[in-house]
Amino acid sequence: MLNIVTALKIEAEAIIKHFKLKSRDGIYQNENINLIITGQGKIKSAISTALLLSKHHYPTLNIGIAGSDRYEINQGFFIHKITDTDTGHNYYPDFFMPPSEEIHTVSKIGKYYNLTDMEASGFFEAAYKFLNVNEIILYKIVSDTPSHKPDIKEIPDLIKSHINIIESLIKNITQKNDFFTEINQALLEAKKKMKLTKTQENQLRQLLTFYKIKNIPMPEFKELKKKEEVKEFITSLFS
Repeated sequence: MLNIVTALKIEAEAIIKHFKLKSRDGIYQNENINLIITGQGKIKSAISTALLLSKHHYPTLNIGIAGSDRYEINQGFFIHKITDTDTGHNYYPDFFMPPSEEIHTVSKIGKYYNLTDMEASGFFEAAYKFLNVNEIILYKIVSDTPSHKPDIKEIPDLIKSHINIIESLIKNITQKNDFFTEINQALLEAKKKMKLTKTQENQLRQLLTFYKIKNIPMPEFKELKKKEEVKEFITSLFS
Protein backbone atom coordinates (compact mmCIF):
# COMPACT_ATOMS: atom_id res chain seq x y z
CA MET A 1 0.00 0.00 0.00
CA LEU A 2 1.04 3.58 -0.68
CA ASN A 3 -0.41 6.69 0.95
CA ILE A 4 -0.50 9.84 -1.18
CA VAL A 5 -0.83 13.41 0.11
CA THR A 6 -1.63 16.32 -2.20
CA ALA A 7 -2.33 19.91 -1.24
CA LEU A 8 -4.88 20.71 -3.95
CA LYS A 9 -7.79 18.85 -5.52
CA ILE A 10 -6.49 19.82 -8.94
CA GLU A 11 -3.18 18.07 -8.13
CA ALA A 12 -5.08 14.93 -7.16
CA GLU A 13 -7.48 14.77 -10.11
CA ALA A 14 -5.17 12.98 -12.54
CA ILE A 15 -4.17 10.47 -9.84
CA ILE A 16 -7.77 9.80 -8.83
CA LYS A 17 -8.78 9.25 -12.44
CA HIS A 18 -5.78 7.13 -13.47
CA PHE A 19 -5.98 4.78 -10.49
CA LYS A 20 -9.81 4.81 -10.31
CA LEU A 21 -9.86 5.92 -6.68
CA LYS A 22 -13.17 6.13 -4.82
CA SER A 23 -13.90 8.55 -2.00
CA ARG A 24 -14.57 7.02 1.43
CA ASP A 25 -14.86 9.38 4.40
CA GLY A 26 -12.69 12.01 2.76
CA ILE A 27 -9.96 9.58 1.64
CA TYR A 28 -9.71 8.39 -1.98
CA GLN A 29 -8.87 4.70 -2.17
CA ASN A 30 -8.35 1.55 -4.18
CA GLU A 31 -6.61 -1.71 -3.26
CA ASN A 32 -3.14 -0.10 -3.45
CA ILE A 33 -3.58 3.61 -2.63
CA ASN A 34 -4.99 5.90 0.07
CA LEU A 35 -5.02 9.56 -1.02
CA ILE A 36 -5.90 12.64 1.01
CA ILE A 37 -6.21 16.26 -0.12
CA THR A 38 -4.99 18.60 2.61
CA GLY A 39 -5.53 22.15 1.43
CA GLN A 40 -2.74 24.69 0.97
CA GLY A 41 -0.12 25.44 3.62
CA LYS A 42 2.08 23.46 5.99
CA ILE A 43 -0.36 23.49 8.93
CA LYS A 44 -3.20 22.00 6.89
CA SER A 45 -0.77 19.54 5.35
CA ALA A 46 0.45 18.42 8.78
CA ILE A 47 -3.07 17.97 10.19
CA SER A 48 -4.38 15.94 7.25
CA THR A 49 -1.20 13.85 6.98
CA ALA A 50 -1.52 12.90 10.65
CA LEU A 51 -5.19 12.04 10.12
CA LEU A 52 -4.35 9.79 7.17
CA LEU A 53 -1.51 8.01 8.96
CA SER A 54 -3.54 7.46 12.10
CA LYS A 55 -5.81 5.28 9.96
CA HIS A 56 -3.42 3.91 7.33
CA HIS A 57 0.14 3.24 8.50
CA TYR A 58 1.95 2.88 5.17
CA PRO A 59 4.82 4.58 3.30
CA THR A 60 3.58 8.02 2.29
CA LEU A 61 4.21 10.16 -0.78
CA ASN A 62 3.71 13.92 -0.89
CA ILE A 63 3.38 14.76 -4.58
CA GLY A 64 2.61 18.16 -5.99
CA ILE A 65 3.73 21.27 -7.79
CA ALA A 66 6.59 23.60 -6.88
CA GLY A 67 8.01 26.91 -8.02
CA SER A 68 11.62 27.21 -9.16
CA ASP A 69 14.14 29.89 -10.07
CA ARG A 70 16.48 27.29 -11.57
CA TYR A 71 14.56 24.56 -13.38
CA GLU A 72 12.16 24.41 -16.30
CA ILE A 73 8.44 23.70 -16.21
CA ASN A 74 7.53 20.00 -15.82
CA GLN A 75 10.87 18.88 -14.41
CA GLY A 76 10.31 16.48 -11.51
CA PHE A 77 12.49 15.81 -8.45
CA PHE A 78 12.56 13.61 -5.40
CA ILE A 79 13.39 15.63 -2.29
CA HIS A 80 16.45 14.86 -0.13
CA LYS A 81 16.31 17.97 2.06
CA ILE A 82 13.57 20.32 3.26
CA THR A 83 14.24 23.78 4.68
CA ASP A 84 11.45 25.62 6.48
CA THR A 85 12.10 29.31 5.78
CA ASP A 86 10.04 30.43 8.80
CA THR A 87 11.89 28.38 11.41
CA GLY A 88 15.18 27.60 9.66
CA HIS A 89 14.71 23.92 10.53
CA ASN A 90 15.99 21.30 8.10
CA TYR A 91 14.49 17.85 7.47
CA TYR A 92 16.04 14.94 5.60
CA PRO A 93 13.83 12.34 3.90
CA ASP A 94 15.72 9.08 3.31
CA PHE A 95 13.76 7.81 0.32
CA PHE A 96 14.84 9.44 -2.91
CA MET A 97 16.34 8.60 -6.28
CA PRO A 98 18.03 10.80 -8.86
CA PRO A 99 17.22 13.41 -9.80
CA SER A 100 16.79 14.81 -6.29
CA GLU A 101 16.83 18.36 -4.96
CA GLU A 102 16.37 20.47 -1.84
CA ILE A 103 13.06 22.28 -1.35
CA HIS A 104 12.27 25.41 0.66
CA THR A 105 8.86 25.60 2.31
CA VAL A 106 7.45 29.13 2.51
CA SER A 107 4.36 30.63 4.13
CA LYS A 108 3.75 33.20 1.41
CA ILE A 109 4.09 32.91 -2.33
CA GLY A 110 6.64 35.27 -3.84
CA LYS A 111 10.27 34.29 -3.32
CA TYR A 112 11.69 31.49 -5.44
CA TYR A 113 14.40 28.95 -4.57
CA ASN A 114 15.69 25.92 -6.51
CA LEU A 115 12.37 24.39 -5.50
CA THR A 116 9.70 26.19 -3.48
CA ASP A 117 6.43 24.97 -1.98
CA MET A 118 4.10 25.63 0.95
CA GLU A 119 3.60 22.13 2.40
CA ALA A 120 6.76 19.99 2.54
CA SER A 121 7.98 20.81 6.06
CA GLY A 122 4.52 20.40 7.60
CA PHE A 123 4.02 17.11 5.77
CA PHE A 124 7.39 15.77 6.91
CA GLU A 125 6.95 16.78 10.56
CA ALA A 126 3.61 14.99 10.75
CA ALA A 127 4.72 11.91 8.81
CA TYR A 128 7.79 11.47 11.01
CA LYS A 129 5.53 11.01 14.04
CA PHE A 130 4.31 7.77 12.44
CA LEU A 131 6.98 6.62 9.96
CA ASN A 132 10.70 6.10 9.58
CA VAL A 133 12.52 8.54 7.29
CA ASN A 134 12.89 5.87 4.58
CA GLU A 135 9.09 5.65 4.39
CA ILE A 136 8.56 9.40 3.83
CA ILE A 137 8.70 10.33 0.15
CA LEU A 138 8.39 13.71 -1.56
CA TYR A 139 8.21 14.30 -5.30
CA LYS A 140 7.74 17.79 -6.71
CA ILE A 141 7.05 18.97 -10.26
CA VAL A 142 8.01 22.46 -11.40
CA SER A 143 4.87 24.42 -12.32
CA ASP A 144 6.06 28.02 -12.25
CA THR A 145 9.15 30.22 -12.40
CA PRO A 146 9.79 33.95 -12.06
CA SER A 147 9.07 34.29 -15.79
CA HIS A 148 6.23 31.74 -15.99
CA LYS A 149 3.48 32.37 -13.47
CA PRO A 150 1.41 29.42 -12.22
CA ASP A 151 -1.49 28.42 -14.45
CA ILE A 152 -4.10 26.26 -12.72
CA LYS A 153 -5.15 24.78 -16.09
CA GLU A 154 -1.68 23.25 -16.58
CA ILE A 155 -1.53 21.39 -13.27
CA PRO A 156 -3.50 18.22 -14.17
CA ASP A 157 -1.30 17.59 -17.22
CA LEU A 158 1.86 18.20 -15.18
CA ILE A 159 0.81 15.58 -12.63
CA LYS A 160 -0.40 13.19 -15.34
CA SER A 161 2.99 13.26 -17.08
CA HIS A 162 4.62 11.93 -13.88
CA ILE A 163 2.09 9.20 -13.02
CA ASN A 164 4.78 6.59 -13.80
CA ILE A 165 6.58 7.70 -10.62
CA ILE A 166 3.60 6.61 -8.52
CA GLU A 167 3.34 3.30 -10.39
CA SER A 168 7.03 2.55 -9.82
CA LEU A 169 6.72 3.43 -6.12
CA ILE A 170 3.78 1.06 -5.69
CA LYS A 171 5.78 -1.73 -7.34
CA ASN A 172 8.90 -0.92 -5.31
CA ILE A 173 7.03 -0.77 -2.01
CA THR A 174 5.14 -4.02 -2.73
CA GLN A 175 8.43 -5.84 -3.30
CA LYS A 176 9.92 -4.17 -0.24
CA ASN A 177 6.93 -5.17 1.89
CA ASP A 178 7.36 -8.82 0.86
CA PHE A 179 10.96 -8.69 2.11
CA PHE A 180 10.08 -6.91 5.34
CA THR A 181 7.01 -8.97 6.36
CA GLU A 182 8.96 -11.26 8.72
CA ILE A 183 10.99 -8.30 10.01
CA ASN A 184 7.88 -6.27 10.81
CA GLN A 185 6.25 -9.24 12.54
CA ALA A 186 9.34 -9.77 14.71
CA LEU A 187 9.52 -6.06 15.53
CA LEU A 188 5.85 -6.03 16.48
CA GLU A 189 6.44 -8.95 18.85
CA ALA A 190 9.40 -7.13 20.41
CA LYS A 191 7.34 -3.97 20.95
CA LYS A 192 4.61 -6.00 22.67
CA LYS A 193 7.09 -7.46 25.15
CA MET A 194 9.44 -4.51 25.66
CA LYS A 195 9.02 -0.75 25.84
CA LEU A 196 11.41 0.53 23.15
CA THR A 197 12.62 4.06 22.60
CA LYS A 198 12.55 5.35 19.00
CA THR A 199 16.33 4.87 18.82
CA GLN A 200 16.10 1.30 20.11
CA GLU A 201 13.31 0.52 17.66
CA ASN A 202 15.43 1.77 14.75
CA GLN A 203 18.46 -0.20 16.00
CA LEU A 204 16.38 -3.34 16.28
CA ARG A 205 14.88 -2.85 12.82
CA GLN A 206 18.39 -2.56 11.34
CA LEU A 207 19.53 -5.69 13.17
CA LEU A 208 16.50 -7.70 12.06
CA THR A 209 17.11 -6.58 8.48
CA PHE A 210 20.67 -7.91 8.78
CA TYR A 211 19.30 -11.22 10.13
CA LYS A 212 16.96 -11.46 7.14
CA ILE A 213 19.71 -10.76 4.61
CA LYS A 214 21.99 -13.37 6.22
CA ASN A 215 19.15 -15.91 6.65
CA ILE A 216 19.69 -15.93 10.42
CA PRO A 217 16.61 -17.01 12.45
CA MET A 218 14.83 -14.12 14.15
CA PRO A 219 15.69 -13.79 17.87
CA GLU A 220 13.27 -14.78 20.61
CA PHE A 221 11.98 -11.85 22.66
CA LYS A 222 11.41 -11.99 26.40
CA GLU A 223 9.09 -9.82 28.42
CA LEU A 224 11.32 -7.11 29.86
CA LYS A 225 9.94 -4.22 31.88
CA LYS A 226 13.05 -2.43 33.17
CA LYS A 227 14.88 0.02 30.89
CA GLU A 228 18.28 -1.43 31.78
CA GLU A 229 17.12 -4.95 30.92
CA VAL A 230 15.88 -3.80 27.53
CA LYS A 231 19.14 -1.95 26.87
CA GLU A 232 21.25 -4.98 27.84
CA PHE A 233 19.15 -7.33 25.70
CA ILE A 234 19.44 -5.17 22.58
CA THR A 235 23.17 -4.73 23.18
CA SER A 236 23.56 -8.51 23.44
CA LEU A 237 21.99 -8.98 20.01
CA PHE A 238 24.75 -6.89 18.44
CA SER A 239 27.55 -8.86 20.13
